[in-house]
Amino acid sequence: MKVWSPLLAAALIYASVNAQIGLEIIEDDSTEPHAGVSEAMNGPGPCNGYPNYKDMPINQAFYLGAHNAQAQDIPQALDDGIRYLDINLCKDQETITTCSSKDGSALKKTFTDVLNDIFHFSRDSVQQFFIVNIKSENVGQPVETKQLEAVIDELCKVHTEATAGTDEFVKKECPFIYTRGPGPWPSLADVVEYYPDMAQWEGDGEIVGVRTKFMLTMSDQVISTPGYHATYFSPTFWRSTHKEPVLSIDDLKSNIRKECRIPAGGIALEAYLSTQQSDFNYTPEMVEDILLSRKGCNLNDSPLNTFISLFSVDQYREQLPYLKEMEKRMMDLNYAKWSGNYDVIKPSKFVKEEKKVERDEL
Repeated sequence: MKVWSPLLAAALIYASVNAQIGLEIIEDDSTEPHAGVSEAMNGPGPCNGYPNYKDMPINQAFYLGAHNAQAQDIPQALDDGIRYLDINLCKDQETITTCSSKDGSALKKTFTDVLNDIFHFSRDSVQQFFIVNIKSENVGQPVETKQLEAVIDELCKVHTEATAGTDEFVKKECPFIYTRGPGPWPSLADVVEYYPDMAQWEGDGEIVGVRTKFMLTMSDQVISTPGYHATYFSPTFWRSTHKEPVLSIDDLKSNIRKECRIPAGGIALEAYLSTQQSDFNYTPEMVEDILLSRKGCNLNDSPLNTFISLFSVDQYREQLPYLKEMEKRMMDLNYAKWSGNYDVIKPSKFVKEEKKVERDEL
């Protein structure tokens, strides 16, 4: 795998400031060789757009999530900055396919379709890290780990062989998948191999090899195949707000309040209801109340080593500007907590402060 030049590293950092920027290095009369900038410049900069926080462990970072992502446009979600995909799968006549979480019915999109979308994004984007959570919720035939990993290996082999600069594919060693090993969680930089301060080699203008990695997790509904050791699935590093049923906003606030008092680890704020037939529309005001009120998380008064790991919703696009602002605020806060510099979360610009009415005392 060729290593990036300083020029390319600097360009990628600049790209994090303007996610839509597209640069092209044009040859001039200088004798200094240039590293060309590929189409991968279109998108967030290294480390999910936060190169300044590259040394923060992946379990301390914050991820925007799409619940039941199988019902959405997955390439669009990843392009929009979603970094946690919650995928519901089932077996339909021995084919692993996506299925509805509401009634368990099989959908047209297969697991192979989902993986192709994921691998294409991993090949086309630069130094991103995201999480794919597999579940089998409310289905007649849950999926098994051995079957899942067989499909993963089959697709990974295809995409590895189509990716220049990668070693020969080996089963159970998909280069696109990060798997949890012993010791502490690695940094964002280590997972995506972002080392801007290292001496670099000049390449031929192309970024080659694995560009982006993802981590696989699974819910309790997925069946662990007897006698089979799954290699691709890593443990979660967050506690769910849905360990107890969430039938109302009050339930969600009550659940997260309990989790936010535990002085250790990350929390997944899953802003949807447990009732499958319920339609739940969240608002920035509602989310801020869940996060900051005393009846909710009371985040600004939470322990130093307690933080929000991810925020997952059914529909994210209508509130995407607010969610991207939330991501920035949470990354700032989580980094401050990780570095030992306790801070409070910045207020959202999308929530108007209610003016207090002052009354003259009689």
